[in-house]
Amino acid sequence: NVIIALIPALAVAIWTFGVDALWVIAVSVCACMLTEWLIERFMFHRPCTLMNGSAIITGLLLAFNLPSILPWWMVVVGAVVAIGIGKMSFGGLGCNIWNPALVGRVFLLISFPVQMTSWPLPLVNRWAYADATTGATTLGILKMGGDPSSIDLWQSATGAIGGSLGEVSAIALVIGVVYLLAM
Repeated sequence: NVIIALIPALAVAIWTFGVDALWVIAVSVCACMLTEWLIERFMFHRPCTLMNGSAIITGLLLAFNLPSILPWWMVVVGAVVAIGIGKMSFGGLGCNIWNPALVGRVFLLISFPVQMTSWPLPLVNRWAYADATTGATTLGILKMGGDPSSIDLWQSATGAIGGSLGEVSAIALVIGVVYLLAM
């Protein structure tokens, strides 16, 4: 149900940032799944737990906290930290004291602050995996003393703003919340 609830935000992220977003999401999910499998298999010597979907959810949530232009190897580092330190070091599913995806995000933010705070402009260079034009997020504009009346709430609601993959569309997130509440 959580994966289904994230689909609207996933679709808006891919529409907004294109191939770059798809690449970050795929690398994050695959790296989280591989890391969990390797740890379960070679460190814990337990049966594979990938079928519970928690590694997929961690990968999606980590990707939703990243800029779409983050290099693939940084995404892998974040995924390894998220699963290896944030989840598996405490015993696995249900035993972690922090959200594993946010552990990965914090590690990346501390390690690579410039790359983690470079937000591509939405709807620019979406379909070509290339360097992107960057700009400030809504919170960045307000922090630097920008005029609050200059912020377009419709753009914030529909996904036409810069930011991390999961924060660009409030409407998509609300759709996911409504689905989870209905389930």
